[in-house]
Amino acid sequence: MQRSTMILFPVLIALTLLAAPTTLAQQAEASNAEEKAVEGATDEPISDEIVVTARKREENIQEVPVAVTVLPGEQLEESGATDISDIQAQVPNLSIYPGRNQSTTLTAFLRGIGQADPLWGVDPGVGLYLDDVYVARPQGALLDVFDIGQIEVLRGPQGTLYGKNTIGGAIKYTSRPLEDDFHGAIALTGGDFGTFDAKVSVGGALVPGKLRAKVAFASLSHEGYGTNLFTGREVSDKDTTAYRLAFDWLASDDVTVKLRFDRTEDRSEPKGLTRLEANPLCPIFLGATCDPLANIFDTQSGLEPLNGTDSEGFSLAVEWDITDHWQFKSITAYRESDSFNNIDFDTTPARITDVIATYNDEQTSQEFQFIYDAGGNFSGVFGLFYFDGTAGGLVQNIFLNSIFGTTEGTTDTESFAVFGDGSYALSDKLTFNFGLRATEEEKRGVAFNAGYSDDTFSTVTAVTADYDQSKTFSSVAPKLGLDYTFSNDVMGYVNVSRGFKSGGFNVRAQSSFFPESAEPFDDEVLTVGEVGIKSVLANRSLILNTAVFYGDYEDIQVSTFTSFDSDGNGTDDAFFGNFLNAGNATVQGLEVELDWTSPTVSWLGLAGNVSYLDAEPDEFLDENNDGFVDTQVISNAPELTGSLRLNLDFPAWGGLITSSVGWSYRDDSVLTTEGGPDPRNPAQPLLPLVQPSFDIWSAWVSWLSGDGAWQVTVNGKNLSDEEYLTNGYNIPVLGIVQGSFGNPRTVTATLGYRF
Repeated sequence: MQRSTMILFPVLIALTLLAAPTTLAQQAEASNAEEKAVEGATDEPISDEIVVTARKREENIQEVPVAVTVLPGEQLEESGATDISDIQAQVPNLSIYPGRNQSTTLTAFLRGIGQADPLWGVDPGVGLYLDDVYVARPQGALLDVFDIGQIEVLRGPQGTLYGKNTIGGAIKYTSRPLEDDFHGAIALTGGDFGTFDAKVSVGGALVPGKLRAKVAFASLSHEGYGTNLFTGREVSDKDTTAYRLAFDWLASDDVTVKLRFDRTEDRSEPKGLTRLEANPLCPIFLGATCDPLANIFDTQSGLEPLNGTDSEGFSLAVEWDITDHWQFKSITAYRESDSFNNIDFDTTPARITDVIATYNDEQTSQEFQFIYDAGGNFSGVFGLFYFDGTAGGLVQNIFLNSIFGTTEGTTDTESFAVFGDGSYALSDKLTFNFGLRATEEEKRGVAFNAGYSDDTFSTVTAVTADYDQSKTFSSVAPKLGLDYTFSNDVMGYVNVSRGFKSGGFNVRAQSSFFPESAEPFDDEVLTVGEVGIKSVLANRSLILNTAVFYGDYEDIQVSTFTSFDSDGNGTDDAFFGNFLNAGNATVQGLEVELDWTSPTVSWLGLAGNVSYLDAEPDEFLDENNDGFVDTQVISNAPELTGSLRLNLDFPAWGGLITSSVGWSYRDDSVLTTEGGPDPRNPAQPLLPLVQPSFDIWSAWVSWLSGDGAWQVTVNGKNLSDEEYLTNGYNIPVLGIVQGSFGNPRTVTATLGYRF
């Protein structure tokens, strides 16, 4: 990065500050075009403008007794967000990043609750919804930011409202709504690492008042952050194409039919892994040492760097206003994805640990909602949810260039749930909130794991797991709470809710040595009590929302790599991927969010959040009876996180300038869940990888023309070029201590046009 780039943003921020007094003095003479550009930037608080559908009905965010963060689409686009991992710093207690060597595979944790394992026998712990459709699998679920209306992030169990696997919370991604007026937008972005993004959307009425349509397209690319020093190819580049089509048919004054289609094609190189320690097996296989590389984004992989994901989905929503008080909504959806991914775990030219993986899944879901709101004491939603999905794949493993094995199978899921969530006003100030979800989920796991004679994987030498099992998981998850309106600007709430994530099957089972690994694991259950206050203070210039929570987390589902002695000589010389209920934990914490606009300097604002999380295991189990617990800690649960943004927003040069300087902080974070003894020192436990605390600076400056047509934005992320791990692997029996790092410093510029 050149020094001129490093000083670019302080200069831009200084220019905006210098421009402010002059432009404010001229504000009284602002043209009509300027007034159009700043329309909406009034003295009214944000709380009067942000509408959420967190409870399946439109409500002011300040009146919803739920810990929820809303990120408007325009804010995300101005800040240079490329995919939903960029919202991490803006949401309390959120960890979200690309997982397992793939640029579009989603890993999400809220309040320390989630799931990092992307294999088909395991469900996510944070539910992702795209236009109200549940996205069951993580492959292709790290959604790109384009054609976006807003993102809502609900923290804590949301089972009484959201279809499946929302034990940690829910992320709702909503695309832009359709309009009758013909409109469109084009945005071109270029910058560091050869970044070139093109985003286009066009929409309007095909038949005014009856049929609307919209098409959106995004081509997103940048060069690699590193290089494969063995092959010369790029590492961690981006090459993604995404499409969306939407139609609204206004069948009558009371009935609207919405059809949606989306497709994403990702052909990026694999997400870069780099050695954190020298691999001790390199002298044996290569006759030389393999020390960590100087550039954290470089690798020396000898495995062909194949990677790709194709995902797509259809949905049909019917909304019917039955009466003035009742609305019916039906959401029918189908989604599928196919992925292939080569992972060189050792990141050396040698075939120490090479993995060739393919994944596939398809899902069908149906949800019926009956929404009632007569403007009286009671309002709520009642519904039915059905899900039928199949996920599977084949993973071919090459260990030490002499051990060849496969993980192969499918997991079928059929889930049915009845849910309800409502509110009853006991008085003008006090409201009783309640909900219930009854779920029955049947899973069938089929696995055939085997050893083979060579890398053609054609001759079986041993069967390590062969099962075809089914199990039904049931849950009744309630929610009870109260909210109290202290004044027009202050509301407090208390609630208790329960979340449920069904059990499943360990698709990596090694039943020849560990028969119990082929048995199904149990549900996760989380019971949380939460107290919160939502307030608009300081003459309505400050929004301040807080939440305190305490949770009992039971039967935590954990994926680990377990070492074992395969030849009986007393030394661990092999490993397998175990999946187990590792024990219970207590999860508690505090979250504060603020948004302040200066009452005296109207163009100055401040926004941010701070969160504290204490996620401690009550106990963990020694499944192998080897004297060591099978996992050490709760992962992705930094104790202290926070962010602060200085915002500037004022008319200038015939239009509107908006700019922001942001800082975010993350405490020490445990990234992996290893357990048992360390094969290198059997008297000591195997400790997980930990990312020490770090902070990140970002900034952007944008100018919008007076007629709202043209926009120029310059954006910088990770301006201090902080080096930080997002995930990794620790398999010492194979000499593997690897990590994947977050993106380096990037500076981009975007030119946008709206019509």
